[in-house]
Amino acid sequence: MKQTYLIIDACQFTPNYNYNLLDALARRGERVVYATTKFAHGYIPDPQGVKILRCFFPLARLVSRVTSSGPVRRLLRAVEYPANLIFLLTYVLIRRIAVVHFMWVTSPWLDYRVIRLLKLTGCRVVYTAHNPFPHEHKASDIRKYSRIYESVDHVIALVNYTRNEVATHFGVPSEKISVIPHGDYEALFSQYGCNDGLAQKVRQKAAGRRIISFLGSIRPYKGLDVFIEAFPLIRRRMSDPFFLVAGSVLIGDKKELEKRLSQNCTADDLWVDIRFLPVADLKAYLSVIDVLVQPYRSASQSGNTVMAYSAGVPVISTDVGGLGEMIENGKTGYVVAPKDPDAIGNAVAKCFEGDNYVRMSHNARQAAAKKFSWDKIAEQTAVVYQNSGNATGGAE
Repeated sequence: MKQTYLIIDACQFTPNYNYNLLDALARRGERVVYATTKFAHGYIPDPQGVKILRCFFPLARLVSRVTSSGPVRRLLRAVEYPANLIFLLTYVLIRRIAVVHFMWVTSPWLDYRVIRLLKLTGCRVVYTAHNPFPHEHKASDIRKYSRIYESVDHVIALVNYTRNEVATHFGVPSEKISVIPHGDYEALFSQYGCNDGLAQKVRQKAAGRRIISFLGSIRPYKGLDVFIEAFPLIRRRMSDPFFLVAGSVLIGDKKELEKRLSQNCTADDLWVDIRFLPVADLKAYLSVIDVLVQPYRSASQSGNTVMAYSAGVPVISTDVGGLGEMIENGKTGYVVAPKDPDAIGNAVAKCFEGDNYVRMSHNARQAAAKKFSWDKIAEQTAVVYQNSGNATGGAE
């Protein structure tokens, strides 16, 4: 009997990554169930061939229709989450699930206990470490996550940096960790149109100039302020650049960000779009930008790197965490020192010297198609499941 695998992302932290992994696993014939909640920021289609259980936070979703109060929703989610996990434990037992794969830890204290209970049933547990621990982590997180890493059967890291951090800080043996890269978002993005009107507006304002961009959620660790400081340095090194900054402020002051942008760049040379970006708008921006800058102060990896590659956009990333592993320096982009606006300015200028840009754009597309192929990622993930799964699980 073919085994069934359960993938869990209770809060839909990474809907783009999840969709592409689920789609790739289903296309290779794996039996997959996905336990999650409704995505809060728009429509995410269901991958064909995947059973979807939207079993997390139904009450909070219902209440959100009548109130936008953050404290109320957080309280409801805290109350609901244990009950949701009990439902899922029951489902695992009834359906004889072979392997449970946690994409994220929602509550280290609760999730650890659920993992222990799953192990008692004979189920095997896999955990994807998108990051070794949370970005804005506290000292207590090390202890909390240590129990997670100790209790799971296998850890998937997306870059070597994460594997090394998990092994060093948590004492996880190397044979318990597999490095499987982050793929692009093409399978999901192909389900959406492109906001051509938005793309046309950006092109009109840029008026043929090279568009240097920052895309994605805005948090202190992402170093957008360093990129903004590089604006005047970039202008000194290349003729008439145009800057684009788009994404939602998750942590920080939106008004302060807009003030800093206006201080470092004239309105004629800048496109600013501070909000959550629907896929159609993100595709529009990817169709017009020339370079993506990732000026992070810290990071494990970034799905935006591969997203840009698939659009033929070279990437400039700081050498922090595993970001440097994802860049072929001088081939698909450039790796620069962190917190160094001057280094960013030099790298941007180098992108447009001679035939560099045409060559790097081609190399970026090739990297997305080969090095970060979801077919390979799904194959490697299935091997992890098969090696972790027990002989008796999986009938449905």
